[in-house]
Amino acid sequence: MDNTVAFYFHVPFCKHACPYCDFYKMELRDRPARERLEFPGRLALEHELLSQTHADLGDKSLVSLYFGGGTPSVLSPRSVSELIDEIVSRHDSAVDLEVTLEANPENLTPQRCEAWHEAGINRLSIGVQSFSPRDLERLERLHQPDLVAQVVGNARDAGIENLSLDLMFGLPDQTPDQWMESLRAAVQLNPDHISFYGLTVHEETPFHDEAKRGTLPLPEEDAASAMYLEGALFLQERGYGHYEISNFARPGRESRHNRRYWTGADVVGIGPGAHSSLGRFRWWNPDDIDLWKESLAIGELCRTHPESLPTEIHAEELLFRGLRTREGIALDGSPAAVMLGTWLESAAGLEAANAEWIRTGAERVSLTLEGWLRSDSILLSIIGASAR
Repeated sequence: MDNTVAFYFHVPFCKHACPYCDFYKMELRDRPARERLEFPGRLALEHELLSQTHADLGDKSLVSLYFGGGTPSVLSPRSVSELIDEIVSRHDSAVDLEVTLEANPENLTPQRCEAWHEAGINRLSIGVQSFSPRDLERLERLHQPDLVAQVVGNARDAGIENLSLDLMFGLPDQTPDQWMESLRAAVQLNPDHISFYGLTVHEETPFHDEAKRGTLPLPEEDAASAMYLEGALFLQERGYGHYEISNFARPGRESRHNRRYWTGADVVGIGPGAHSSLGRFRWWNPDDIDLWKESLAIGELCRTHPESLPTEIHAEELLFRGLRTREGIALDGSPAAVMLGTWLESAAGLEAANAEWIRTGAERVSLTLEGWLRSDSILLSIIGASAR
């Protein structure tokens, strides 16, 4: 039985709000600087309340801390260092602790990188998004492409060796050739890890408004699929293992934190809008920062819809997560495996096998690259087969 835990700290402060992301809905851009100074202390308080509510939490070995959200690098490195020390002190042990910080290039000066390294950050996930000036302007990013090489150097000089670059494809007016130019530029910097995602347009954002008006020039679905396939093969040929649908890593540099989500291991979210998973128990915090703060002030956790997942729903969740990974699903007799086995014997499962969208071995089943393109429809098909 796994007796480890990881924590995700959601820090939804944005110096700017991207026109495609849901930070527009959270309305955090105009929060006073005082909020940033007080925020780490509130995160520590939530962890303390969680430790009181879940008495066995401190018995679990701590393996990962992840600072994500809007722009967590706007926090003070000293306050983050104190927060890390406080969290670690409440657990019996910390095993080869991976501590990740999401950051935008404009925040990674030499001095800041040194301060983050001293604070305990040993992995950076850098929000590059694109190496095209036109794309960056369209996305309302604050950096220019030539800054990325500089900040990668800053991080390595400071002693942070484990670096991940995040990119996006399927951007407005983006062609496959332009996408590959960005990917080639990323590989030239020799990062340990690369993540790339198709553009997702959230409701109540400027991009969503453009899409409703029919003025958002997104690539056709076939073109976006071609970008995904060509980009994946390009990275594989250059030594990056494709270990999850959107993630690629040099050997030994897979994100240990994110792998926990995909395997169903315990990850506890702290901060407004954070989601948590302890075994089958699930909850999430409201996006409303003021509501979150008020609850903490009176010594209460602010949870939305805490629930213990029924066996069937939990199996569906594990299927969805596991099929995103290179390893796929183990044929071990678990409810998820039984559900998958039923589908494999169905007409839809046989069709997927014949189309080479799945790999079926003696012990595991996984999706191929073409299968990952169809993962949502395949999952729905699996769930539908088990319901009959």
